[in-house]
Amino acid sequence: MLLTDDDILYAESLLLKEGESFNDERRNIIKNLDNVDILASPGSGKTTALLAKLAILSTKLSFENNKGICILTHTNTAIDEVKSRLGVSGNNLFRYPNNCSTIQSFVNQFLAIPAYVHFYGKRPLRIDNEIYNEVISKEFYNHLPWNLQYGIQKMNINVTKIRFNLNDATLVNGLYGNPIYKNRESASYIALKKLKENIMEEGILCYDDAYYLAFKYLRANPDLKELFSKRFRHLFIDEMQDTMEHQIAILGLIFDETVIIQRIGDPNQAIYDGSNATGSWDINKESILQISDSKRFSRKIASVVQNICITPQELVGNLMIEEIAPRILVFNEDNQENVFSHFSRLIIKNNLHTHDESIFKAVGWVAEHENESGITNYRNSYKKELKKKQDFNHLKSYLLKGNNDEIINNGSNYYRSRILRGLLKALRIMNEKNNNKYFTGRSFLIYLQENNEDVFNQLLLNLSIWCLKIQNDEEILDEVISFITCEIKEIFNWSDIYRLDVFLQANLEDVTVEHQIPTNVFTFSEDDIEVNIAISSIHGVKGETHTATLYLETFYYDYDIKRIIEYLKGQHIKTTAKRKLQNLKMAYVGMTRPSHLLCVAVSEETISGHEEELKIAGWEIEYLDKVTIAQP
Repeated sequence: MLLTDDDILYAESLLLKEGESFNDERRNIIKNLDNVDILASPGSGKTTALLAKLAILSTKLSFENNKGICILTHTNTAIDEVKSRLGVSGNNLFRYPNNCSTIQSFVNQFLAIPAYVHFYGKRPLRIDNEIYNEVISKEFYNHLPWNLQYGIQKMNINVTKIRFNLNDATLVNGLYGNPIYKNRESASYIALKKLKENIMEEGILCYDDAYYLAFKYLRANPDLKELFSKRFRHLFIDEMQDTMEHQIAILGLIFDETVIIQRIGDPNQAIYDGSNATGSWDINKESILQISDSKRFSRKIASVVQNICITPQELVGNLMIEEIAPRILVFNEDNQENVFSHFSRLIIKNNLHTHDESIFKAVGWVAEHENESGITNYRNSYKKELKKKQDFNHLKSYLLKGNNDEIINNGSNYYRSRILRGLLKALRIMNEKNNNKYFTGRSFLIYLQENNEDVFNQLLLNLSIWCLKIQNDEEILDEVISFITCEIKEIFNWSDIYRLDVFLQANLEDVTVEHQIPTNVFTFSEDDIEVNIAISSIHGVKGETHTATLYLETFYYDYDIKRIIEYLKGQHIKTTAKRKLQNLKMAYVGMTRPSHLLCVAVSEETISGHEEELKIAGWEIEYLDKVTIAQP
């Protein structure tokens, strides 16, 4: 099968603005249907190139033997982008025999769930870290003798981090960690293993358990490789640099040489695989295509960041973006908190605040350090970002209004599922089970229908009313509490519900903390001009594009800019030092976010003696004045 210039024109009409077109480099990548690794520079539009290929292939899906396409990503956001940008043109990609999902979802659907059915004769109840952590913590304290609990805690073993070794089912500290005990005959080890096995048998799995089951299933059924390879003709893996070692191993066990595999990403941005500082992606050096130019940032930014990485690559900046020299902002102990104000004035000086949809962010590696510098030393009100939670400590958190995107994507089912999760949380707190298993939404409704049809019908009616009330900003907490403490209490014959007190009687402050991601924004106002700078970790901005980015020097076993100062001077030095390799990846991700202005905040101690070489490399150096600027 060949992709033609007419196919490219179709993709351009679907994905690009009027008058825009793909250059030769991107056309070659879109047309290529061989086994190849595609290396893309930051902001190169690699996702658009991949979407173009997928849009074209979706019109040619009559492959021999009804084979399909498998597209794997790492986030649901990436899946949503495929859906939104391709629209109806990409609908076929989500239908059999095709698959478009995260790697975790793929493993759950095609391996972990069938494996659980194979080994346990039933489907698992949940594959979810939050629910798993809640259950194993409760079972630990409720069922292990106190002396074993004491001994395990004294050894600083976090029970929620215990995993099965992927090869032999022994207990390890984290998926890549060491054995938690050398003596597997000890009472503590036996108790912990039994605890984890019992929770597995109940059907409560963490995400890592899905991989443990997948490997076990593949060892028991080696013919699965042939079946997967017969189903899929093409495999596309986006953000390949973020693929973990065990995920790569799984893919190697289910796809053979008949499947055409294309892996897309930037190995210099592999900041998630902490177990391997150089990344897990073994690039096929004999078959590489590259996108060398960036649509994101200017030539001046490209010039200073191209050596701040593990593997040097020629970065070609965007000629259409105005040239603003990258800055190093030098502070001392007395004026470190003035860095944000200085950055804000640079934004205003270069009129970046007048740009449409401008985004200004400050990023750092470490949020807070006990003795040295973290983001909080620049902004003491900064709070570390929280992951979006599905499970909460208070009922009210399940009953809050969602944002527009959540409602558009899920409709009233968004509220219905959250209310049900709140009811299920109450049942778990009361240790209520059905056939010795925790309730799911489906099993709970079936149980009500079979045991009290009046309450079942009442709940269905209530759910409809409650969903509408939440959307209309009406309070339903008291109504849901009443349903739990009256109807549900009576059905399960609870004599005392004191264990629900904290869950039911949350104050608004507690709910806000657990439900929302903290707002970390510095607001600068001067001469009737206001600039808002969002503050984030480097992990939190991966994949983003900013108008201006402020990179904050922080301490991770050493000051991160100090550790890589030679690279900022344009000197790329090969290294095998793990900390330096990690440092380079973090700095590269953080410093390749801005389109127009890059600033790096460093201490006087870090920069001392390096000033002239940094200037030659393309940096302008600005020293913060000694005058304290009032914080807005």
